[in-house]
Amino acid sequence: MQVNLSNYLTALLVLRIHARRNLNSAVFALFISLLLYGSAVSAAELHISEKQLPINLGQYLDYYEDSTLQLSIDDILAGAAHWQRSSQSIPTLGMSNSAHWFSINLSGEPLLGEDLVLSLNTPDLDKIEFYFIQNNAIVSQALAGDSIPFSQQKFPYRIPVIPFELADKGGQTRIFFRVTSSSGVEIPLRLSTISLLTAEQQSPLVFSGALIVLFLAFFCISLILYIYTREAQFQGITLFFAGALAFLMCQTGLGRILFWGESVETNNRLSLIAGAGIIASLCMIGRSLRFHHQYQDMANRVLRFLTYSMLPVALFFLLIPFQQLTAHMVVPLLLLALLVLIGVLFMATITAIQGSKAAMYLVSSWVLIILSYTTLLAYKFRLVERGASLQNAGEVIAILAGIFLLLSVVEFIRSQRDELNDVRHQTKAKGDFLKNVSREFLAPVHSILSNSKRLLAAQAANLDATAIQHIGSVIRQSDHLNNLINNVLEMAELESDSFELELELIEMSHFLNEIQTLMSPSASNKGLQLNTQFSASNLLVLSDKSRLQHILVILITNAITYTEKGSILLSYKAVYFQRRLGIEISIQDTGRGMSQAFQQQLFQEFAREEDQSEKQAPGTGLGLSIVKRMIEKLGGEITFESQKNTGSEFFIRLPLRTVNR
Repeated sequence: MQVNLSNYLTALLVLRIHARRNLNSAVFALFISLLLYGSAVSAAELHISEKQLPINLGQYLDYYEDSTLQLSIDDILAGAAHWQRSSQSIPTLGMSNSAHWFSINLSGEPLLGEDLVLSLNTPDLDKIEFYFIQNNAIVSQALAGDSIPFSQQKFPYRIPVIPFELADKGGQTRIFFRVTSSSGVEIPLRLSTISLLTAEQQSPLVFSGALIVLFLAFFCISLILYIYTREAQFQGITLFFAGALAFLMCQTGLGRILFWGESVETNNRLSLIAGAGIIASLCMIGRSLRFHHQYQDMANRVLRFLTYSMLPVALFFLLIPFQQLTAHMVVPLLLLALLVLIGVLFMATITAIQGSKAAMYLVSSWVLIILSYTTLLAYKFRLVERGASLQNAGEVIAILAGIFLLLSVVEFIRSQRDELNDVRHQTKAKGDFLKNVSREFLAPVHSILSNSKRLLAAQAANLDATAIQHIGSVIRQSDHLNNLINNVLEMAELESDSFELELELIEMSHFLNEIQTLMSPSASNKGLQLNTQFSASNLLVLSDKSRLQHILVILITNAITYTEKGSILLSYKAVYFQRRLGIEISIQDTGRGMSQAFQQQLFQEFAREEDQSEKQAPGTGLGLSIVKRMIEKLGGEITFESQKNTGSEFFIRLPLRTVNR
């Protein structure tokens, strides 16, 4: 800064003209002269003492916007800049692609020998170039900012910190610095000493660290919930906290200290990628809301499109040359985030009105997120002055928003648990109803079946062919109904809370030989061979013998039913199952196999493959569904391989030791 001599001379001229008129006018003119001179001196120099430290220098700065990005320090010293005085304690210049020059003159005799530093309490300025001038010569230079590695900085720290020395007694230190930033220009310049800076940075560091730890805990909780539930809402919340955590690491500067200190450009790129991830997470949370509205499908389609579009946006910020990252690219992302926030808030409000308590917490969280976000936008777009109180308020609001978001998760889990309990009660009631009704049906069915068989046996000689055919049909249909009722009873038992396993040690070779003996007559009746093959012997398995026998009988019966010629192979071997030693039992046939379409619904209730070229095989369509559920109760799994007109093979894998659940 330089003293504005023209204003001073003008004031003296006014004093001379009016001195001849009256004394009051002279005094008035003298006052104006002194005022102008005083303002010129204050503009030219800031004289400070040790008692004033630390001191904010923002309101003492002159600034100049270089939209061409061409001015150098030589141009500035030659007088190419037309300075303006800052009116803010923290100059806030918003989103800009220009370079901004700042200037201040400092003096202070008592401060000679002090370890003075200039600090900018912001980690998101791309580049700051400092020039210190004494006696019309550049005595030192310094670089700082996001894009400058720590190895090139005089004092590497999470925020720009520049050490310097004041001029000798009676001299001035002229300071010029050039700022470029793609994410907004805010200059919280502060003059302090190393010791004072260390002391005053302790509280922000503790607060920032606690905030990051809190969001890390939120992220871990939501991640665990998503892993166990696979709910879309938890997936979105997990991504939100991940993005918010990365964004906080960038905005507080702790990421540079802990992770990517020497990595040029990383802070800005990561903050932009985190912003894209946060937008995607907001869309995912919106899509997971269960609200009913005439525009529900349209809103979900828009949110789905925005979710997937954030991936190329993140890749763009990752791959674009850093020099081409401009404020024009950041502004649409900021506005899009605000629009998504407002849209999802509208959807959450509708869901809350429709009676969802989880959505009520989500609405509260969304309102707080919008408030926190607007504190960021407010000074990014030069709407308000950036201040420490505004930044702290935004961080506190962000914490409250995170807490309400977790409360919505807790409420969602509680509602899901209540729904699950209701479903269990309904399932139990249906199961009890089925069991009671089925048992009532069994008595008359057994009576019809047994009486029909006795009638046919006693009166076969006295009946004609038509009557015998009708009685035979009654017997077959009664037998089918009997099997269906028994299967329904079995399904109800598997779904009931009273299902218990009766565990005992089973020697598999002997057990499968018993199954072969039991099922061989049925196979022989169709001209089939039922063979066994054991790759191990004397293998003991702790399981429910009667239910395992029932499983194998159903599978072998199906194999016999759908095999016209060839053989059936029953085998077992030791395998690793669920990272432990287990057993694999296989049933292989040479039957007609299954089509690809039917394989997709094989284990569904009442699933039957319709084949017009063949006679429909008897059965209820519940057998394989019962098998699958019973194997899962035994702690195992069932898989299969099948090819049309070639055959099928089923694999049952069980642990060597079944545990009652």
